Amino acid sequence: MLGHVTATALFFAILIAIVLYVAVRTERRNRARPGDGPSGREDVDMEVRGLGLGSRLAVTTMAMLLVMVYVVSIPVYRMMVGARKETLLTELWGRSSVLLEVLSETAGAYLAEGDLEGLALIPRWTAAVPEVSFVTVTGGDGGDVVWASSDPDILSKIDTRELLPGVSRLREPAGPRLVGAGLDPAAGPFSEPEFTFRHTPRRAKRFAFFQPIQSGDGRVIGFVEMGVYTGSIEEQAGPHAGTIRTRVFIVAFAAFAISAAGVLVHSSVAAMRLRKLLAHARLVMGTKGERALSRLEIRIGGRDEVAALGNVFNGITQRLAKNAMMASSLSAGKKIQRKLLPLDTDRKGEMFDFSHRDTGTTVFFAYYEEAEEISGDYFDYRNLDDRYYAIIKCDVAGSGIPAALITMQISTMFRSYFWSWDPGRLEHMAELVYMINGFIERMGASKRFAAFTLCIYDSETGEMNFCNAGDNIVRIFDASQRRIRSVVLPESPAAGILGNEIIASMGGGYRVHTLTLNHGDILLLYTDGLEESRRRYRGPVFDGATCTTGANRIPHGNYIAGQWGEELGTRRIQEIIDAVANCSAYRLHKWHTPDGKEEFLHFDFSSCRGGVEEVIIALAAVEKMFRCYRGPGLTKGDRVLVDREIDAFLRTHFLEYHSYLAYAEEYQGNSTHIYYTNLKEDYRYDDLAILGVERK
Repeated sequence: MLGHVTATALFFAILIAIVLYVAVRTERRNRARPGDGPSGREDVDMEVRGLGLGSRLAVTTMAMLLVMVYVVSIPVYRMMVGARKETLLTELWGRSSVLLEVLSETAGAYLAEGDLEGLALIPRWTAAVPEVSFVTVTGGDGGDVVWASSDPDILSKIDTRELLPGVSRLREPAGPRLVGAGLDPAAGPFSEPEFTFRHTPRRAKRFAFFQPIQSGDGRVIGFVEMGVYTGSIEEQAGPHAGTIRTRVFIVAFAAFAISAAGVLVHSSVAAMRLRKLLAHARLVMGTKGERALSRLEIRIGGRDEVAALGNVFNGITQRLAKNAMMASSLSAGKKIQRKLLPLDTDRKGEMFDFSHRDTGTTVFFAYYEEAEEISGDYFDYRNLDDRYYAIIKCDVAGSGIPAALITMQISTMFRSYFWSWDPGRLEHMAELVYMINGFIERMGASKRFAAFTLCIYDSETGEMNFCNAGDNIVRIFDASQRRIRSVVLPESPAAGILGNEIIASMGGGYRVHTLTLNHGDILLLYTDGLEESRRRYRGPVFDGATCTTGANRIPHGNYIAGQWGEELGTRRIQEIIDAVANCSAYRLHKWHTPDGKEEFLHFDFSSCRGGVEEVIIALAAVEKMFRCYRGPGLTKGDRVLVDREIDAFLRTHFLEYHSYLAYAEEYQGNSTHIYYTNLKEDYRYDDLAILGVERK
């Protein structure tokens, strides 16, 4: 039995191996087909490694089928073989019982007549039942007197050296044994051990059957003992078991083969549909342009989950096409927005992030880096008559197209107002502020307002006339004291919140305030994108982390405990400006880095001259390094765009430049910028706009 099971298991294992080999070869051939997707690798690895879904599904299902075949077929085989043995044993019991009955009646008649010769012939009447090995006839109330026997072991059972009919006695007669077992000796027939049809012990193949010999008045006057050997039953069931085994194997193999074929077909179809989805995903990844994306569509028949996934893919593709269109519009909008700013260009007309102008008496210098989205940061400076300059720094609340439209209108109003400017109307510069406020307020846009500072600068005297709307902090580097100081202008509401009539009635409305820029002083105007520049805290695997040092909302260092990141902040900005202007060193302290420690980046400004250009470039460079971070697994695909002026400044003054920014490559889209590779930067939420005015 065990050998047949092992052979069957080996056969099915070989069959599964063959099916697996065919499935893997088919799968590899399908993978190698050209045209399934872009040839180049994208940011997301979509290559299939190891066994595919179809092969795994086929192997797993067929292994489960094999287990089920064994679980079902083996019990069926055993049940059928057992039923055959039970039938043979039942027949044996029936034939043996009939023979015992005949022998008992015959022995009773011979005992009554005292016919010893007839009794001696009784053991020879066993030919009708081949399984009977011997017959012993005993007499007496206990059945201890032996009258006849064909038992080859009779001498070991009697009390005499040889069999003497009517004299020899059994050492263990049947009668007392039956009574001791709680049986009625007259009930017969009996067996030792107990003979059952279904639960016959495998090792119990020899039985002793007993039938009482009764007299005419019903008394037990002896027993007929018949030895039965059931080993022949196993021999008779053997050929039948082989037939049953063959039939069960054929049925099991047919069931397995049919099921395996169905599994292969189903898994192949499922894998083919999934490969179609994978090829479509590769095609989407390799397709550029909203028009090309909008034409991509996959059709998968059926109403199951794969078909539903195909519909989801189509929806995602259309969404990507819309996003690509929006990104294209966003890129165009950013280009238009940058053209509103007085940024310098190279010979090809490509714009730098900087704006520089030296009039002989004054140096104007500005830096601008846009956020991921279009926003409302804006600055400008215009020469009015070679002495007076109009300056504006503006930050429109919110982001997106609405903020950009407001910024464009403010730029238009600023340029139009000073198109034909009269120095005699200097005290009326608040008119422009009221005009801008009225425009935004009439728009009625929810949560849309502008905080800006307007200035008329006299380059001969250094006099600066300010009129501000909501933005009342002016920062001036004092050359005499060699430090940055903040000047607070009169408070006024941001443009667009209240109507002009209400503002005019509030303590004089928008007013003009005069300051003086001394020789060597630097006026610095920047939007909140500089102060609120943020970097994330990162854990050991460079994922986001939260500060757990101290209780929430409790100051810790230069930030608040319980937060997910830190801002560059006013204090760092002042320290950077003071370090550059005083040609000293600066150490950038970054909290909660992945190694669990603080990170320090070192800058040496000792070779600087301390002018407005270096101050602003230093602010932009340190802010860039504040948001940049390295991490394990970063490749050339991880990169940060930076202006060449920033790179040149970092190369000179950033002490960790060659270890932190060791990888760089050209930016094909613009010769004014390069890429730092193997590096990432945290998301920029707002524009970075810095404008500086230095009086020589």
